[in-house]
Amino acid sequence: MLKSIITKKGILSLLIVLGSISSTMAAEVIRLIVKEDRAACTGVGPMNCLQVKYKNSKNWELFYSEIQGFRHQEGYRYTLSVIRTKRKNVPADASIYTYKLKKVIRKQKVAVAGAVEDPLEAVANQKWTLVRMNGKAVEGGKIHLTLDPKGQKLSGSGGCNGIFGSFSYEEKTKAITIGNIASTLMACSDEKVNKLEYEFTSTLNGKTFRLESNGHTMAFYKGGVKTLEFSNGKEGTNHTDHDIWKFIAGNKWKLIQMNGETQSESPVTINFNPAEKRFNGNSGCNNYFGTYEAGKETIAFGPAASTRRACLDQNLSALESKFLGILGSKDFRFDVADQTLNFYQNNRLVLMFGLTR
Repeated sequence: MLKSIITKKGILSLLIVLGSISSTMAAEVIRLIVKEDRAACTGVGPMNCLQVKYKNSKNWELFYSEIQGFRHQEGYRYTLSVIRTKRKNVPADASIYTYKLKKVIRKQKVAVAGAVEDPLEAVANQKWTLVRMNGKAVEGGKIHLTLDPKGQKLSGSGGCNGIFGSFSYEEKTKAITIGNIASTLMACSDEKVNKLEYEFTSTLNGKTFRLESNGHTMAFYKGGVKTLEFSNGKEGTNHTDHDIWKFIAGNKWKLIQMNGETQSESPVTINFNPAEKRFNGNSGCNNYFGTYEAGKETIAFGPAASTRRACLDQNLSALESKFLGILGSKDFRFDVADQTLNFYQNNRLVLMFGLTR
């Protein structure tokens, strides 16, 4: 009887120890440096992400998860000890890791570089001329909009008629909601202008957008898609091909969304060499490369060749195969936001890359 009890107790103790070891193996303590300001990013929807550096990071990386127990205060740079645990069953659109604060090692006040005012304040009471709508360039300069934050009123022109209405704004999310648009009732003899006016007012009427501005452009976003873009004429918005590709080539891009699915901590990257019309990057396990032809709004990728390193991680292998299948020998329309490089097919966002610093 005693032997039986000891045996049962021994087995129970062994199971507890093994469970403890298994749990310990699934978690690790890492050190993170958290930047003093957040950056715009797109996860399941538009949001502001922490910017972090890991042990071997050279540049700041967007951090799409949350750190349990950590509260970020703008204007302070943190060095953290964090418990990172790998999930067993990863929910859709979630990180493969969870993070929990172990200790704040250092908190240092740092001036936020390049801090800008709220976008609504930046665009207030200026005449903004529509230059792009629903992915298409708008010429003529007849459609314009002015926003009055104090009265939460908007006014402008749809091309033929004067327009006016109200709006509301959520500062935290940068969400602007347009009320019902009213207009004068002047007849418009130009059918093309009449159609543009109808499309513009229909696009605005009763809709909610994310507002962005860089001082000379104002943009309304729906999800990751730039629906409306305006210019105040202080700096040319109709960039040349060279201007756009100089910006793209001068930055590093990391995959953050593919076919509507968020790619948390994705290893997939892409780089461009406009002088040689070549692209390259890392597809998860292998390096890939190829040639392309592009203009200001479209890009045609040639076949993507890659190294042939064996990929032991099945998830990475599947990600790599899917990504190269979407990219290689395909034509896209593209646009560039302040933080993202976006590729579309049939006006559907297919690939989104985030700017890495």
